Amino acid sequence: MKQMVYTDKFDESEIPFEALDKFGITQEMIDDLPGQVMLLLTTGQYTPVLLLQTSNEEGQTVETKARISLVRNTDGSVSLRFAPYWESADLEEFSIEEQQKLMNGLVIMREEDTHLYYAQLDTMTNQVMRVPVELIQHNIDSFFQKGHIDETNKQNVKNGQLAEIRSTSSSDIVTVGIDLNEVDGLRIVNGDAAIWKEEAYISDMPEYNFGFYGCWLSDQNGHLSYIPEEKYTEEIQSELERTAGQNAVRSQLSR
Repeated sequence: MKQMVYTDKFDESEIPFEALDKFGITQEMIDDLPGQVMLLLTTGQYTPVLLLQTSNEEGQTVETKARISLVRNTDGSVSLRFAPYWESADLEEFSIEEQQKLMNGLVIMREEDTHLYYAQLDTMTNQVMRVPVELIQHNIDSFFQKGHIDETNKQNVKNGQLAEIRSTSSSDIVTVGIDLNEVDGLRIVNGDAAIWKEEAYISDMPEYNFGFYGCWLSDQNGHLSYIPEEKYTEEIQSELERTAGQNAVRSQLSR
């Protein structure tokens, strides 16, 4: 089970390239990461699912998938943390009602060893994330106190529900809900609850993400795999030329 922890900020020079190389991630591949992914990595958050390569005892290459993040050790050094990708989610410990909520992207509250925690399915890895209730509820209290929003909406969010907050001066709606993928455990979107749920499954990563040495490809699930420049297919090469042409036009128009 994934456990949410406080995030830290890292300089790119602190990235443990030697450790990453053991999993088939070279420094060139890290340098080519899309900006939004590099931002996640250097702020202690999990990247999207990456295709990794390791060697077994027979020296054969084994492919696996995982999200990675950086963690600072007590001595100040930096290590890697992995959230492996599972082909399917193991939700047997949850009731049918709880499973339905988890599969719909919502959080549930459970008790384990006399401690309450929130649980949510990470749809990228099919793992269940768990966070102590008190950590998230502190952030909920802070958010609603700043916004001077009624107690009912705050309690709904604490219970794992979505709160649609309507503006008193316009028809605008903002929806607030717990999302353990977020740094502070809360996700706030402009729109109603339906939009909040839809955004949880939207990947804004383009299919082709070109860098200096190669291209990160994003599939329909938002999983990333890397193709070095010397292994470009005709399709990737054509997309590179098309992208270069578009960038040239934008450059001319901005002059």
